[in-house]
Amino acid sequence: MSHFMLMMLYAFLVSLFFSLLWRRNPRPRFRLFLQLFLGMMLGGILLAWLMYPFPSGPPAPIP
Repeated sequence: MSHFMLMMLYAFLVSLFFSLLWRRNPRPRFRLFLQLFLGMMLGGILLAWLMYPFPSGPPAPIP
């Protein structure tokens, strides 16, 4: 399973949990779910995009 799919699964489950916990009516519950899910997904993509220019590995040895 790819990192993106795992991020989607995590965002889905956390959003579902908090929307069921914090709202009683279906319409506000669905709105909160969408806000949380999209916020986590877009935030994760934005963070990944911001970290892209940085190297991903051990630092180069100093000669």
